[in-house]
Amino acid sequence: MNKKIIFLGGGTGGHILPAINLMNYFFDKGYEVILVTDNRGSNFLKKNKKFNFYIINTSTPTNKNFIKKFFSFLLIFYSIIKSIIILKREKPDLIFGFGGYVSFPTSFASKFFKLPLIIYENNILPGRANKYLASFAKKIFTAKKIKNNFSNIYKNKIYEVGSILSKDIINYHHPKKKFSENKEFSILVLGGSQGAEIFGNIVPNSFNMLKNEGHNIKIYQQCTARQKQSVIDFYKKNKIKNHIFEFVENISEIISISDLAITRCGASSTAELVHMLTPFIGVPLPNSVDNHQYLNAEYYEKKGCCWLLEQKDFDSNNLFNLIVEIIKNKNKLYEICENMKKNQDTNVYKSIENEVKEFFKYEN
Repeated sequence: MNKKIIFLGGGTGGHILPAINLMNYFFDKGYEVILVTDNRGSNFLKKNKKFNFYIINTSTPTNKNFIKKFFSFLLIFYSIIKSIIILKREKPDLIFGFGGYVSFPTSFASKFFKLPLIIYENNILPGRANKYLASFAKKIFTAKKIKNNFSNIYKNKIYEVGSILSKDIINYHHPKKKFSENKEFSILVLGGSQGAEIFGNIVPNSFNMLKNEGHNIKIYQQCTARQKQSVIDFYKKNKIKNHIFEFVENISEIISISDLAITRCGASSTAELVHMLTPFIGVPLPNSVDNHQYLNAEYYEKKGCCWLLEQKDFDSNNLFNLIVEIIKNKNKLYEICENMKKNQDTNVYKSIENEVKEFFKYEN
């Protein structure tokens, strides 16, 4: 009988995409894999219909008034009961949580069945759910060395395995990027899995200023559905070459041909850019939980892999001036690409598989 793993991940890209990437790897290895997620997470499974999944809609009591906290705890309790039913039905060998409050109920319920639990932290700062779950997780996997780590009592559980990226990005062959003077300079704008509305408001004006200064540019831009047509119309009016999208399957192809990216600073997005050797300007989401996006960007800035531009300073003029400085300093772009090569994770899947093998000795 095949060994079975239940993966847990919330609906944001930073949680669900690493889970799906790892599910694909273990599925190809002959394991039975199941996902527990929320309604948002199920949308990411449209192209992965081979996977069975359960929907659990839970909540977080954080930053809520008394009444809302009460209903949040009630929903969490219900989700734990539902998780117990799922675990009793599926009889998995291992539980693998990717953080987010959706992963908490099933992770907690696994304790009643004495199932081994592994948690994975994608960000530079441990998420709140993973902090709560650390006490009874058998192992804690991290994408990188965490600045404000889990409690020191868990240090023997922690394994730095790397960022869990899609296999097409992991296996990408890196041709040497050329930043020549006469070459068209391509800029990619990424807003995260939900898009970033502020990018649609600010970056087109910066690009128009670049074009008026005589720079030969092409823009690849992710934007929200309601902004898409207005952004297209702006670039058409100002004769700026562009490709505008909400979501694309082949994002790795676009990253590979981009000379520079402007991006939010989710752990997966920044790790993908580093692995594809694409220098980027990181604009952290200012209200990200525990300011983790800023810490992600700061981590790569200190490694010499990006420029950090906080949202309070993010306007058309500042962005224009920074991009002009970048375009004029081709040596800096080459230097960043070299720094990125030192910060890639190519053995992440094998590292994880080696660390979980011991748990398949368990009999349920």
